[in-house]
Amino acid sequence: MNLKENKEIKEILENVKIGMIDYIEPGETEYTESDVEKCISLMDNFLSEISISDSRENGMQSVKKVVVELNKLNEACEYELIETDQREQLAEIIIIAGSLKGYNDKNEDITEEWRDW
Repeated sequence: MNLKENKEIKEILENVKIGMIDYIEPGETEYTESDVEKCISLMDNFLSEISISDSRENGMQSVKKVVVELNKLNEACEYELIETDQREQLAEIIIIAGSLKGYNDKNEDITEEWRDW
């Protein structure tokens, strides 16, 4: 199961990227397109990892890893990279991925324990 090819996940991730890039105002915003690319790359890596995970325990390790990495990236961007819309969309992608693997319910926020954004 390659979750990077899931239509719903791809759409949401593209919306995250567009939203982050549209918000950039040179000299005003504490992040750049490079930071947006790092965020998308973290999510791509997560989707690759969880796609090949073989247990809930391994899947949740991937969830924790990406959430902590996103926390660090957002902190480095003065907490401006992940705003409300992006927070909801990123969490939704992680929750959908876990749900498709059978690790959680679609209404269960599996990011909350580690999420600062």
